[in-house]
Amino acid sequence: MTDKSQMRDVYHAIADPTRRKLLRLLADAEELPLHALTVHFQMGRTAVSKHLAVLKDAGLVTERRVGRETLYRLNAAPLRQIQDWVSYYEKFWKERMIVLNHLLQEEQKMKSLSLDFHFKSPIEKVWFALTDSNTLSKWMMFRENDFKPVVGHKFQFRMEPTGGWNGIIEGEVLEVDEPHRLSYTWVSAGESNTVTWTLKQDEDGTTHVHLDQTGISSEQALSGAKYGWQSMAKQLENVLTEL
Repeated sequence: MTDKSQMRDVYHAIADPTRRKLLRLLADAEELPLHALTVHFQMGRTAVSKHLAVLKDAGLVTERRVGRETLYRLNAAPLRQIQDWVSYYEKFWKERMIVLNHLLQEEQKMKSLSLDFHFKSPIEKVWFALTDSNTLSKWMMFRENDFKPVVGHKFQFRMEPTGGWNGIIEGEVLEVDEPHRLSYTWVSAGESNTVTWTLKQDEDGTTHVHLDQTGISSEQALSGAKYGWQSMAKQLENVLTEL
């Protein structure tokens, strides 16, 4: 039998749960007769014998006669082929776990901004101000945009370039749940963030707006985002009174 055909036989032999259990039973004992193995299964001796024959053909089990009884013993050597094969993929996963761990460490270094605003306007009006392109240009520092509240829509917020920055925010709409939740990406100047608005209205008509901006890379960027949103929120409040 060639190495390849033997390997195929070993894989075939251990593919069946009954045969795997037989190997475990034999691993726990030096030798066992057929009747001692059969009591562990809901099948007869003939069926167990057939499984033992498959294991024997694969070289995983040896047998010897003692009087009228046949004793079976585990031969684990062929399992080395399985171990070597699995070891290759173990290395594969270890390498990827190292990469994943690195990515998680980098993500932990990222900063998040959370801000809460309260507007004395109905939730529908606030939602309109957050999603209507013309209204956005009235309260955001970006006077031009092609925003649409449609999942998958790619857009830009644009302002005059300044200090080596082109003044463009690239984005893509990720979630739209009118009038309660809006989320989109916010990519510019080496930053790749996610902005999420969550809206809730009280019985008195006040709309609470929670803003999350995640994936911020530095304290400087965090401070800039906080100042920018707080300034724009004041403009938004003025715009809402005019709607």
